[in-house]
Amino acid sequence: FDLLATRVNKSTLSLIFCRLSVPKMLRRAVRRKVKTSETKGQGLEDTEEHTTGSQKVLRTPQDRKERKAARKAQEEAVLEELVLGRREEEVVERLKGAEDHAEEDSDEQEDELGITDTREAAWVDDDDDDGRTRVQRTSDVPLWAQTSRGRKREHQSDDDSDEELLQHTGDLLAESSALPRGNITVKRCTDINKTSPQQGPVKRVEFHPSAQVCLTAAQDVLGLFQVDGRNNPKIQTLRLEKFPIRTAHFSTCGKEVVLASNFKWFFVYDMIAGKVLKIPKIRGVDDTSLSRFEVSPDGRFLLFLGKNGYLHLLSARTKECMCSLKMNGDVSAATFSKDGRFLYSLGDEGEVYVWDVSTRDCIHKFVDDGCTHATTIAISHNNKYLATGSESGVVNIYDAGRTLTSSYPKPLKAMLNLTTPVTQTCFNHTGELMAMCSKDIFKAAKLVHLPTLSVFANFLEADSTIKRVLCMDFSPHSGYMAMGNNQGRALLYRIKHYKDF
Repeated sequence: FDLLATRVNKSTLSLIFCRLSVPKMLRRAVRRKVKTSETKGQGLEDTEEHTTGSQKVLRTPQDRKERKAARKAQEEAVLEELVLGRREEEVVERLKGAEDHAEEDSDEQEDELGITDTREAAWVDDDDDDGRTRVQRTSDVPLWAQTSRGRKREHQSDDDSDEELLQHTGDLLAESSALPRGNITVKRCTDINKTSPQQGPVKRVEFHPSAQVCLTAAQDVLGLFQVDGRNNPKIQTLRLEKFPIRTAHFSTCGKEVVLASNFKWFFVYDMIAGKVLKIPKIRGVDDTSLSRFEVSPDGRFLLFLGKNGYLHLLSARTKECMCSLKMNGDVSAATFSKDGRFLYSLGDEGEVYVWDVSTRDCIHKFVDDGCTHATTIAISHNNKYLATGSESGVVNIYDAGRTLTSSYPKPLKAMLNLTTPVTQTCFNHTGELMAMCSKDIFKAAKLVHLPTLSVFANFLEADSTIKRVLCMDFSPHSGYMAMGNNQGRALLYRIKHYKDF
């Protein structure tokens, strides 16, 4: 039997766990070995010889059952030892995979050579896993096949999860959400105002701050449209007799539309109540034309640009003038920081004033680099970039933080893609895109990739219906972009990189 056991493959015999699969001859050999060991060690268990006398004491039936069960257990233990050549505790260790066996073999070789390697792998690539590891990732290992090391790992899985996350690649890399440079994927959609064409140039397009609504202003008509990219149904049109609209903005809360023209009064349209309110001459303001204004992002103020360097700050709730700010020269443009704390006003000579809105004080001034006659100013939603435009067509892009500390900041880049006076600049909600346009020539509209400060070359490349762009705006989450042209069309584009409206 010993000769036979040495020749039989132990990995095959490891599958024999049932006594029924063992031949009778082998079981008899086991019993003989057990009986021999009992005789040599403790003697026969069914009777006992007392040293105090010659009388034999017979065991009860219960003792016989216990003896029989003990003998059966001992037979099975001896059988496993004979067949597998190992103890019961060692059987489970044989169920380890090829990877553990390879590690043990390498450790034995290193011990023979006297080499001890205490280094641990700094990186584990999922592509290098063997077949056993791949199976373990998709199926649970039964309890009987778990080694003591595996059972210990179950209790430590929560503690080691962070470390394992940093040591594995594969399946952890997701597609980047950043806007790529080079070419931008844009789809031309149905015009916003197709259901209600407007006569005359579109002076203003603007998306609602929270709803899928866009306004258009052309001559004395205000149009409100629901934006779906296909039909863009009209919600309402409002005609103001003898009041050609020059500027129109939604209020920050989205309940009102403020409209201004070349007069000293302006209108407020309450969209909830459906009423138009005329605001007469503003008390304390001598300007006869209030055609340009801005709305603060926090919803507290309306800023009207006056003559001779005056800026009139009105309460958005009461529409009353709270104070007037004065700068040198004439005011070309102004904008609020997106948190509403600061106000930037740009003079026609290229000097930028920074105002603290809470104290109404000028806290800093800086000069726009190379500016001959300023036209526009805008700041990104994350307050990272500041852009200024001029009559020469140059758009300077600054680090907004540096403009607060330097009187002569250098722009990050001067964009020279426009050759006529800049009409408008605006940013999308992530600060990745900047749009700029000029109304003096056809197709003078560009999109700038801000992280790389490069222009998307394919934007509007094959679109011949653009004509002259007068205004532009991004939807709240940059899914759409609108442009108004000189032919009364409000063009709509779908920016496919952004998934939301």
